[in-house]
Amino acid sequence: MKKVIIFLLISIIFIAIIFGSYKFLQIQKDKKESELLLIAEEIVNSAEDTEIEIITKEELELNDNVVGIIEIPKLNIKAPIREGTTQSILKNSVGHFSNSSLWNGNVAIASHNRGNCVAHYFENINKLTMGDEIIYKTKFGERGYKVISNKKIESTDWSVISQTKENILTLITCVKNKPKLRLCVQAIEK
Repeated sequence: MKKVIIFLLISIIFIAIIFGSYKFLQIQKDKKESELLLIAEEIVNSAEDTEIEIITKEELELNDNVVGIIEIPKLNIKAPIREGTTQSILKNSVGHFSNSSLWNGNVAIASHNRGNCVAHYFENINKLTMGDEIIYKTKFGERGYKVISNKKIESTDWSVISQTKENILTLITCVKNKPKLRLCVQAIEK
C-alpha cells in the first residue's frame, strides 16, 4: 500500500510539473504576442504621426528587388523602380542611379523611351509640363512631386543627379537620334 501511495504522489507531482510547465509556456507565449502587438501598434502610430504611408510588400514586389514605384498620372504610368541603370534592369523597369538618394534630396531615375525592350516608360516624358504631378513610393513612404523643368542636357552632364537640399525627383532618358543628348525632367516635392 505504501508503494501505491508513493507512486500516486510521484504521479501527481509529475502531472503538476507538466501542467505547470505548460501553463508557464502558455503565459510566456501570450506575453510575447502582447509585446509584438504593442510594438506593431507603436510602429503604426509612429508612421501615422510622421505622415508616412506604409507600403505593402505586395505593392512593391520586394521579392523582385523593387526599391520603389513611380506613378505619372498625366501619362498613365505606374512602373517599378529597381536599383541600378544597367541594360538588364532598364529592359524591364525604371532604374535608380545608385549614386543618388533613394529618399531625401535628389532621387535620380532613368528609363528607355523606345526600342525593343519591355520597359520604355519614359517615352512620353517630353510631354510633361510645369506643375504636372509625379508620385514616388518606397519603403520609406510616398511623396508627391510637381514638375519644375523639362529640358535637354548633354549626355555627360551628371550635375543633374548631384545631391540637393530640396527633395527633387530627376527623370532621365535618351533623345531620339541624338546620342549626345538626354532629356531631363525634374520635379520638386509638393
